[in-house]
Amino acid sequence: MKNSFRISVKEPCSENYEDFATTSQGGFCESCQKEVIDFTTLSDEALVAYFDQNSGKTCGRFMKSQLKEYQTHQAMNTNFLTKGIALMSFSLVTLCATPDLQAQEAALVNSPLRTEIGAVQRFEASNRTVADKYTVIGTVLDEENLPLPGVNVVLKGTTEGTQTDFDGKFEFPRQLEVDDILVFSYIGYGKKEHTIEASESEIVDITIRFDLSDIELMGAVVVGGAYKTKRNIFQKFIAIFK
Repeated sequence: MKNSFRISVKEPCSENYEDFATTSQGGFCESCQKEVIDFTTLSDEALVAYFDQNSGKTCGRFMKSQLKEYQTHQAMNTNFLTKGIALMSFSLVTLCATPDLQAQEAALVNSPLRTEIGAVQRFEASNRTVADKYTVIGTVLDEENLPLPGVNVVLKGTTEGTQTDFDGKFEFPRQLEVDDILVFSYIGYGKKEHTIEASESEIVDITIRFDLSDIELMGAVVVGGAYKTKRNIFQKFIAIFK
């Protein structure tokens, strides 16, 4: 059985995904008349499950970090069985040590607890002055720490926003509150989010960095590179009882 496969996009598409009409799984490309599936938010396990069930031609959108080799479920199940046996052995050892653990727990219950430090921390926290609204400024950089001009900065759930200038700097047009989320988007990169947290200062200065792992690639998906691994003695022994 195949134990791994690799996902790649050999000829990235130059179309702008943001212009596609939204579909149930991604967007529809008018240029090639195909649905482009958005895989950028899927976990490794979800990607393995998808391509395990879909072997036909697929056009997709990926983060660069997702284009790599994946282990299939069979390899994962073998590892799980091996770990399960090791866990059973560990459980037998821990059962022998139960009386000692119970004695230690009893000693902890009867020991006095010191609460002075916690009381001081609570007192300091209650006396902190936290601002109600914040002026948010910042800088957006690329993987080489160079400024990125023209990055869209939008308050999540609204159309309010701004763009970074030639030096990659921005100032949001109005004050924000705690838990407001700013969404940063730039052509060719995946979106990034930043949540506003409580601060004593009314001016919040943030730095957002887009790196190579955030680069998006879109195009026809190539699934290959699968191979068979030689079975070890343990696997051959298990196969006898199947």
